[in-house]
Amino acid sequence: MQNWFNCKVKYQKIDEHGKQVRVSESYLVEAINFTEAETRTFEIMTQYAGGDIVVSGINKANFSEIINYEQGQYWFKAKVSLDDYDESSGKLTKVNQYFLVAANSVKQCFERIEENLSGMQVEFDIPAIALSPILDVFPLFDNAEQEQEIPQNLKPLASFEKVEDEEWTENEEETNPEEEVEN
Repeated sequence: MQNWFNCKVKYQKIDEHGKQVRVSESYLVEAINFTEAETRTFEIMTQYAGGDIVVSGINKANFSEIINYEQGQYWFKAKVSLDDYDESSGKLTKVNQYFLVAANSVKQCFERIEENLSGMQVEFDIPAIALSPILDVFPLFDNAEQEQEIPQNLKPLASFEKVEDEEWTENEEETNPEEEVEN
């Protein structure tokens, strides 16, 4: 299960007029717990910003899915309502989920959600889409997994041959479990 944390970061940056200003920005970070989220945020921000960096707030995000496209300039928060049928009571209920979508416009965000949910068998509605203050998303692992080089002292499992189980031979003694246990 993915744990996403909304991290607010304060740091100094140079604006378009050449003045140094203090800014506060939000980033979405995938982490195991709050401590790791703070550590990862600080490590990421030291690559992009110089000077004094303060992680001023961390809260757990309630996104059920992140839809990331390289062409998306903004992050939109979308509320998606799914129809859920309760068999025991026979009632149809709405379940709300929140998606974070990278897109250039509200229309494009709507289209990308519909594209991702097109294979679902359940009816859904998209009642709300709003521009999110999140500037960037940092997952734990990239989707393109890089193949790691195997160290010299280890061999991959695929290089071993499968050994079939051999049947009992006459020389082996069969033991009776009742004989082994003595009181």
